[in-house]
Amino acid sequence: MIIVTGGPGTGKSYTAAKIEEMTEGLTKLSYDAVKEKNWDTFGFDNKKQKEALNGFALEEFYLHVRKAMRASGTLLLEYPFYQYHKPRLEELAKEYGYNVITVYLYGDSKTVYERSVKRDHGGKRHPGHLTDCYHKEEYSEEEPAAVDAVPDYEGFCRWMRERNYNIGLGHTIAVDVTDFTRIDYEELIKEIRLRSE
Repeated sequence: MIIVTGGPGTGKSYTAAKIEEMTEGLTKLSYDAVKEKNWDTFGFDNKKQKEALNGFALEEFYLHVRKAMRASGTLLLEYPFYQYHKPRLEELAKEYGYNVITVYLYGDSKTVYERSVKRDHGGKRHPGHLTDCYHKEEYSEEEPAAVDAVPDYEGFCRWMRERNYNIGLGHTIAVDVTDFTRIDYEELIKEIRLRSE
């Protein structure tokens, strides 16, 4: 099981896509994909409803992971997993005898913060990430983001410290993503393969 984690703006989706592209036979699972499907299906009116829906989505995600593990395939999980998620992922890995490799993405805090803000204002992110009231059939792109959806820099740094995305499951490969052009994805794949044996 390969877990790609890191804070907002660290390039998790891109890194996971590169791993998927360069590795045959992976089953890729995303908690965000489950959340977004449920947001579109059910919608939410406030932060409390959104959090409850996210809780259901997390349980659904774990069911997908369990099902894939029963099939004994190689899994690729991509999400900003932090300490809260670690025990459940560890429990599943032990239950099904999975070797875990964590690809932990980190970088200069100012750089990743600016990337995160740019992404959130870029119009390509699912609006459910940016608002506390969302119904697909009623949503307008003119609707403002929730106050806490895009924190200021100090709030972002506090969030990163409190969550601690370096979950340390199995063998951890730490990748500095401050400058994407300096990342050697072929070397990353080689190390993943080495640790998979």
